[in-house]
Amino acid sequence: MSGGEGTIIGVFVGTVILEVLRNGLVLLGTDAYWQGVFVGSVIVLAVFIDQLRKGVWRCR
Repeated sequence: MSGGEGTIIGVFVGTVILEVLRNGLVLLGTDAYWQGVFVGSVIVLAVFIDQLRKGVWRCR
């Protein structure tokens, strides 16, 4: 919210991953509620991995 980091390629790759996931869930006949749960879980997981990569939770 305060001016994050990112690239156009990163945004494109993230969007493609989310849409492929959403399309796969539609093809499997998943309920719309669970589609939102899966997509939200992927976003939370991506943020968690990014924070680990940056070393935010390292012991000092």
